[in-house]
Amino acid sequence: MGFEADHYPGGMHLYAATLEDPSDFEPTFHVNYESKLPWLQITDDLPKYEGTLLQAPDDLRNYDTPPSKT
Repeated sequence: MGFEADHYPGGMHLYAATLEDPSDFEPTFHVNYESKLPWLQITDDLPKYEGTLLQAPDDLRNYDTPPSKT
């Protein structure tokens, strides 16, 4: 399962659970951090954005390049 977003033409968003081996892919950032469930603890050092990709202070279309940490 996945979805395409109008604001990032040509991009496909996939859910990790749909991948044959999710461990082949490492995240580079978190979005919608403020809406996570209260019991979910995210303790890595990856950038955490409060809103969606559109609201992030960095252009996150290029997932191969980690966003700048400002």
